[in-house]
Amino acid sequence: MLNPLITTARESLRYKGSGQILWLLHRITGLGVVIFLGTHIFGMSMAAFNPPLHDAMLAVYKTPLFSVGEILLAACLIFHAVNGTRIAILELRPSLWDKQEVATRWSVIITLILLAPTIAIMAFKSISYYVTHGVK
Repeated sequence: MLNPLITTARESLRYKGSGQILWLLHRITGLGVVIFLGTHIFGMSMAAFNPPLHDAMLAVYKTPLFSVGEILLAACLIFHAVNGTRIAILELRPSLWDKQEVATRWSVIITLILLAPTIAIMAFKSISYYVTHGVK
């Protein structure tokens, strides 16, 4: 049962070029998004089933560590969406596979263009919040 999982993990760490790095990052960011969704659904359901736990979780969400986590989540979402779009385009138009290097370059450029203002805005809002309300 574990052997295929171990083999997959070992093989995914072998360097095989930029496509391999994007492949690994796409899976890691997808896993990050799934973990966030599970945590979010659990936390929000506690509002109905266990309000004190929900309030405690909300207090944790207002910490600087979670602000960094929110920025990382935004980075995961943006990268995963842009790279997923690249994959979908290449899958839908097999004639473009010979242009994969260009598509990869554009995927990274678009991700960076979208990430820069997103991170700046989120960081500014978080810093403003902690300056106004104090770090807890």
